[in-house]
Amino acid sequence: MTHRDFEGWDEYSRRLAAATDAGSPEWARLPQSRDVMLAEGGKLYFTGIPCKNGHVSPRDGNRNCTQCSVANMRAYYERQKNAV
Repeated sequence: MTHRDFEGWDEYSRRLAAATDAGSPEWARLPQSRDVMLAEGGKLYFTGIPCKNGHVSPRDGNRNCTQCSVANMRAYYERQKNAV
């Protein structure tokens, strides 16, 4: 595990509050940006900022919200199931 630079109490408390409101306070432990995540070799990061669909959840390396990714996969499988 590597130690990352501390983002400051204001930023940390904002991210912790967003994670707690979303029901997963452990998300605040994830890297705060994509650049930090890539430097650490991780797969997810958490900004605490809602995505365009209003989800507050971790994002992957492609900057996609994980909840949006799940919704897109479900919609894809439903379309494929109905197409066959």
